[in-house]
Amino acid sequence: MVKFILSSFTILVLTLGVVKAQNTPIVVSQYPKINEVPPVNSPEVIAWLKEIDLTGAPTIPLHTGNPPACPNPPIANECYWTCDGCAADDITACAAPNTWGLTFDDGPSTATPALLDFLKTKKHSATFFLIGSNVIQYPDTVKRELTEGHHLASHTWSHHALTTLSNEQIVAEMRWTEKAVLAATGLKLKYMRPPYGDINNRVRFVLKKLGYIPVDWTGDAFDTNDWQMPSMSEATVTATFTKSLDAYAKGDKSKGFYCLEHDLNTMTVGAAQKLIPLGEARNISIANVAQCQSDAQPYQSGGTAPMPTVSGVTSSHTLGPSSSSASSASGTPGTTGGTSNKSSSAVTLQAGLVSAGLAALAAVALA
Repeated sequence: MVKFILSSFTILVLTLGVVKAQNTPIVVSQYPKINEVPPVNSPEVIAWLKEIDLTGAPTIPLHTGNPPACPNPPIANECYWTCDGCAADDITACAAPNTWGLTFDDGPSTATPALLDFLKTKKHSATFFLIGSNVIQYPDTVKRELTEGHHLASHTWSHHALTTLSNEQIVAEMRWTEKAVLAATGLKLKYMRPPYGDINNRVRFVLKKLGYIPVDWTGDAFDTNDWQMPSMSEATVTATFTKSLDAYAKGDKSKGFYCLEHDLNTMTVGAAQKLIPLGEARNISIANVAQCQSDAQPYQSGGTAPMPTVSGVTSSHTLGPSSSSASSASGTPGTTGGTSNKSSSAVTLQAGLVSAGLAALAAVALA
């Protein structure tokens, strides 16, 4: 009964936050052109640039192409993840063991609601890396992602390769997306994924100045290749990713992984509905980025705890090894030996959500 009340309270808080956001509806004409790099001479961008100091940014030549070709020879000290495999301090793996960090890029789209329906039935929470141009077209879908317990993050305004843009253009891409999501939800984003995984030390410098943490994916093995459909068949996508899951399930699961998936269209959403059960069948836990990283403050402002997994319902298990032998040996929740740990974890998460709820209520009341 207590759990129900706390969960209901969380939903109430989130609903109030959404209602507040709706008081200032998104007006598309007040934003940059859809799917185009925003100009840097607008009053908004000029003001944003005055808020940060970009002096000291690494001097690295801009790449060309979308996505760009790899420089030949490589540029010294660039640390270019796409071509060099150099991640610097980007997040590239879920910190929780035996866990699939479930992420979707390029939305929201008209196909996203079907994915949300599926995730709700599965009681899974994902991180959605949002394109700002799409946020202003489908703000209600973004609000639904939030109220149904998903984590929101940035995928820039126009999905242009960031190594091809100037420092000022990167600021414009990130801040316009930030503004759109803030208007829709009241949350200021904290995590981001660079389009095409296109990131180097110059881009990282600018992103950190803006308060963002880059999240790549765990290498080619965990690129589902759903973006290649229909030139690649769904059967091939499924078969290829099955091999990756099998290799992971048989290997060292001390860390989890982040996949590359998309809620771009009905094909990619359809593929997700085939792939996720494959992870479940291999007893791999599923979590969003905030849960993977145990981040109790997954937004720069507007929220102080990860959103609940599904519509205010706390997950019935914690993250980590879920095989019977591993659980029995370690007392991991999900077995008799881990019952008290599971209860403690659930209470802790609920307490964090209530704290976030109280903070949000206070913000709404004072606004």
